[in-house]
Amino acid sequence: MEQMYEVNRTLNDSTNITDIPLPIVPKWGFWVKFVITPIIVFVGIAGNVFSFIVMKTKTLRHKSYSHYLCALAVFDTMTLMIRQVESVDEYLVSHLKSQGVFQHFNDGSCKFYNFIVHVITLISSWLVVLMAVERLLAVCFPFKKVYLRKETGAALAIVILFITVCLSQLFRFTMIEHAVYDDTKDIQHCLATPEYREMYTSLDVYFFLWTLVFFLPVTCIVICNSFVLYHIFRVRKDLHKGDNHHSYRNDKARGRRHRSTCMLLIVTTTYIVTLLPLFTLSLIVDVTIKVGSLETARYTYITLIPYIDISVSISLLNYAVNFFIYVLSGKRFRFELQKIFRKKRIIKRSFTARSTREEFCMQ
Repeated sequence: MEQMYEVNRTLNDSTNITDIPLPIVPKWGFWVKFVITPIIVFVGIAGNVFSFIVMKTKTLRHKSYSHYLCALAVFDTMTLMIRQVESVDEYLVSHLKSQGVFQHFNDGSCKFYNFIVHVITLISSWLVVLMAVERLLAVCFPFKKVYLRKETGAALAIVILFITVCLSQLFRFTMIEHAVYDDTKDIQHCLATPEYREMYTSLDVYFFLWTLVFFLPVTCIVICNSFVLYHIFRVRKDLHKGDNHHSYRNDKARGRRHRSTCMLLIVTTTYIVTLLPLFTLSLIVDVTIKVGSLETARYTYITLIPYIDISVSISLLNYAVNFFIYVLSGKRFRFELQKIFRKKRIIKRSFTARSTREEFCMQ
């Protein structure tokens, strides 16, 4: 969303293309995104709340991965809420040509908002990496008490991640201000300062989006998942070759561990699939602006706008589908979820029966 405003301002501020007729901007992508976003946000927030509740049950709360999944549910929920606010702002500014959500912000609130938004996005990305590392340790070293797989180790890892991410985004306090986006409509927004605009765009696209949010996390995830899958296949192959004198208890424990691994593998794969289209299109737009002519850059951007809008909607799924992945692939998760609903039904029935008895006694 923020990158869209920066690109628009860069292209509109150029004085060399005032005589070039603008192509018609396709709106179908915007309307698809505008309609789908609140649906994804509502379903995603509800799923994340259920995920958090289930992971805090007595059976799962002491598992190290439950801390990562709870933190992921919290930060994914905040990301969804932010995306909904930005969707409304885009509708007001880009479609209605009126003042948006951030019109009455000041420099300080713009800096803080920009910082918080990107910190939340980064933490959501790197929590997936921590989950991949935790599964690698659980599968490859099942009998070693690695500190990262303990409750305190998981909590400490999340705290260190938060501090590191905050330090990596401090540059936003220097480069962001509350500036005029469209002087004809008196629209103001949180944008990069003129002297830092080119540097900020490069940092936002190459350092933040491609390096910290995508390339490094995806590299770590692919490496961890590759080792996990290799180890699982090797163990299964050895079991088939041997006499297989393992006890039922060992087989059951291994099965639980592999189901948890399968669930987290799906989560990490979903992260890659849902974010790749958006990051690829963002890279194409930025490279075109830097390398090509302004006419080519403007035409390319306007042509890609509907596809960027669709890819934004696809990226939202990364923050909304985890609950459904847990339900489909996690047997223990389903069992704990059913227990919660059964408990609620029992409480409701007992409350209804007590109310009926009280009414009967009063009569």
